[in-house]
Formats: sequence, C-alpha cells, structure tokens
Amino acid sequence: MKAGTLCCAGDANFMAGYMMYGGRIIILGDSGERVGEDMSAGEIFIGGKVQELGSDAMLSDTETSEIEDIRRFLDRYRISFKGSFSKVINAGKKLRYGNNEQQMRSLPFTSFSSGSSYWNAKVQEDIVIKSQSGRYRIRGYGGARPLPHLGDLAFRKDLSRAGELADVVERINMETRIGGINGAEPLKLSMPVMIAPMSYGALSRSSKQGIAMASAMSGIAENTGEGGMSDAQRDAAGQLIFQCLGGRLGWNIHDMRRADGLEIYISQGAKPGLGGQLMAKKVTPELAEIRGIPSGIDLRSPSRHPDILGADDLVIKVEEFREATDYRLPISIKLGAGRIRDDIKIAVKDGFDFIELDGMQGSTGAGSSEVIDHVGIPTLPAIIEALEALEEIGARERVEIVLMGGLRDGVDAVKALCLGADAVAFGTSVIIAGGCIACMQCHVGQCVTGIATQDPDHENRYKPETEAHNIHRFLEGVRWQIAAITHGLGYPDVKDLSRDDLVALTPEAAEITGLPFEPDQGYRPLGPAIAQGKV
Repeated sequence: MKAGTLCCAGDANFMAGYMMYGGRIIILGDSGERVGEDMSAGEIFIGGKVQELGSDAMLSDTETSEIEDIRRFLDRYRISFKGSFSKVINAGKKLRYGNNEQQMRSLPFTSFSSGSSYWNAKVQEDIVIKSQSGRYRIRGYGGARPLPHLGDLAFRKDLSRAGELADVVERINMETRIGGINGAEPLKLSMPVMIAPMSYGALSRSSKQGIAMASAMSGIAENTGEGGMSDAQRDAAGQLIFQCLGGRLGWNIHDMRRADGLEIYISQGAKPGLGGQLMAKKVTPELAEIRGIPSGIDLRSPSRHPDILGADDLVIKVEEFREATDYRLPISIKLGAGRIRDDIKIAVKDGFDFIELDGMQGSTGAGSSEVIDHVGIPTLPAIIEALEALEEIGARERVEIVLMGGLRDGVDAVKALCLGADAVAFGTSVIIAGGCIACMQCHVGQCVTGIATQDPDHENRYKPETEAHNIHRFLEGVRWQIAAITHGLGYPDVKDLSRDDLVALTPEAAEITGLPFEPDQGYRPLGPAIAQGKV
C-alpha cells in the first residue's frame, strides 16, 4: 500500500504489510509471521503479539500522539479496543544495494547484446526515422529477412570436377527463344537469361545505358522498367522490352513500335499489389518529360490499371497491344508473387506469351520497408506454385515463365531452370556488377556511384562504357556457370535440366518443393571454378 489506513480487527496473516511504500496498517490482534517484510515506508501498529518481524523491519517506540490518533480512528468506526500497540517500521538497511556498480563507458545495446537481432541497430534506426517523419519508412533494395531461396537446394550429382573443360560453353546449347508461343516474333537469347525490369528514374540515364550496352554484348534482352524509354537505352540495347504500368508513365505508341517486346506491369515481388514510388529529388525535368508528369513531385504510381478491372479487361488490353504492333511483338505480364495460382491462370486465359514472375527477394528503388520485408511470396515457393497452377489447367506448354527475385548467379539460374523456369532475369546482381555498393541511398537519390540517382554530380562518376564491360563480364561468368553445371549434370542442352537433378537441404525447402531432403549434399562442393564463376 502507498497511503491511507488499513485496519485488521483480528489476527493478521502471513507477511502483513509486504513491500508497503507508505500509509498505516492497524492490526488489533497478533501480527502473523514476517510482518513488514521488505517494507520501504509507512507504519504498522500491532495490538496483539508481534510474532515475527520480516526482512528489514524493526520495532520502534510509539508516540503518544500516534496512539491518540489510532483511538480516534477506532472510535469513528465504533471499533472497541483497550490494549496498547507495538509499532513496526522499516529498518533502513536494505533500501539500497550494498555496493554500487562502478561507472563504465557507455556501450550501445547492439554491441552489449553481441549481435542480437531483436533491438538491433536497424530496428532502432527505423523507430527514430518514423518518429521524425510520422509515416512508414521508405527504402530501396530488397528484403533483409532470411527466407527460403534457391540456396536451400543442391545438385544431386557430384559436380566437384565440373567446368574443367576449356570449351564447355561451346559444348552446351543455351540458345533460348522466349515469347513466340502465340506466333509473335520471339526474343532470341544467347542463354536463358534476361535483364530484370529496372526503370529510368529509379536508375540514372547513364546506368540504364550501361546495362543496355552489356545486354547487347551478351546477346540477351533488356527491359525499360516502368519509367519510359530513353533514346540512349533504345540505341544501346540489342533487344528491349517496353513496360506499361498503371500510371502509363512514358507510355506511347511510338516507343511501343520500336520495342522488341511489350510487358504489362501488374506488380513486383518487393511490393506486390502496390504501385511504385519515386522521391521528388529524382523527378528531374528530363525524367518528368519522358514520364509525362510534373517535375519535382513525390511520384506515387497507381497500384492498378484504371482500365483493367479484371481478366476480361486484361485480355482486351493484350489484343490492343497486339493490334498496335501488327501482332509482331510478344506480350508479357509481370507478376509480383502474391495470389500466384489465380494470377497465373488468368495470364494463361488472357493469352500472354510469357510471364515474368518476381519473388519476394526482388529489389526495388523505393518502397515501404515493412512491405519489402514482410509482404509477398519468396521466390522458391513462387515458381513451385506457378508450375502447379499450370499443371492444374493442363497449360504448361501454353506459356513460358521467366523467374526473377534475388537470383545471384549462374548457379541460381540452373536451379531455377531445373525447377521448371524457361529463363531467368537478373536485376540486383547486374547493378552490383556495374558498381553498386549497396549504400541504401536508392530512394533519396544520393547514390554516390551514379547508379540510383538523378543528381548530375553523382551521375558524372558513372562511366557507361566501363561499367557495361564489367556487367558483360559478369553475364559471361553466368553463361559459363550455366554451361559447366549443365555439362556436369550430363546434358548437352539446358532444356534437358529437370527436377530430378536437385535435392533440398532444409526441411522447409523439401516441403515447399517436394524434392527429397538430403542435407548432406550441402557439404558436397561445386567445382572451384563454378563457385567463382570463372570464364
């Protein structure tokens, strides 16, 4: 208790007055055991026998004025008592610890906790930023949480000697055609690899030009992303997919007709069901002109197409695009992994030539931190559910799937092909190959490497020709890894790869994929050259 008077008209029980902080207790009978246990302040008056004092309690002299006040209290409530009182108070020996800790230097919790992931530096920073901005946190890049991925799979066969042949690339057929199923002119890829959609806006004009140049050097397709088509990108890319999103940013018939493929953006893996975001600092006059928007605004792209409210509207849009391009270009759809079964079946029904399926580990230029880390379906279960959906409607041969979402190298690419993807697309790994240092400044445009910025001073540091060759070398390393692993598995063609070539290393991956759980395979090394991607 903290204040007031509590009266017990008979005997008290065990530990009366335990940890009291103030006030007065009157016990007309016996005290009971350990009276006043750990009390800090206040008084206990006992009219009967004090049977046992509690920890840090002591008897004290009773003042005449205190006795008179107790009797007035009892008379007020017509309680009869003629005896005397003993008084118990705190002894004052345990109110403080005996020895104070020596003052030490300040040690942040993130260091004190030896790397605990609970109150880590990122969590603390997020709370501070939210307290200052009054809204959710926006950032770039991809999810930071560990999730099931292609790294949870391994190859069944011993590949420790794979890649020893100098001419392994020439021995494997990797040529892939994507998008020709319904009669359009397909994309002709020198290997089953594409560049994932990344917009001019999220990335600088120079970095988009460098990526386009590298894609042409490696004989694969580049993608405009959602920001419109620049002349520099079109001139540099050998094959270019033009993407259409809900805001129709930069969308026009002229660029449609000079593209090599068209893509309807529904969502992306890093933020499925949500539109894009581009902070005002990156919306320069040049970019605003290409996108057809005012400059200097915080751009929020619509989360849906205003003229597509369902599958029937979507099929009309597909036919409009085909008619506008003389039925020449393949039409694809980009799906962030969410309601995969339904979305895949709708894509088949509406006659898309191929699907770009983007898993949760994909990156973005700007998005809500909570969505990036906690919304969506990881890449590994995404491809499995997509293929199951196609099997359910007997449509596996009616559409092609390009898998993306955190794929890192040729090893991941081969695993995706084994699972059933027709091709893969690289995004983050391409910009890393082109100089990205993952400084997490994508959304604010302060990228010092000149990649995710529209600031001329930063962009001047980016050398498109130099970085194009770096990206090209990375892509050629991917080509070599695909060839070496395919050859090591005993096949002459990447189209021969199958699920039978894989095992799962974790119980979760086994449950997701239906592959046999063989964790010991994770200790079997790839050939050193494959692991390093040596060409």
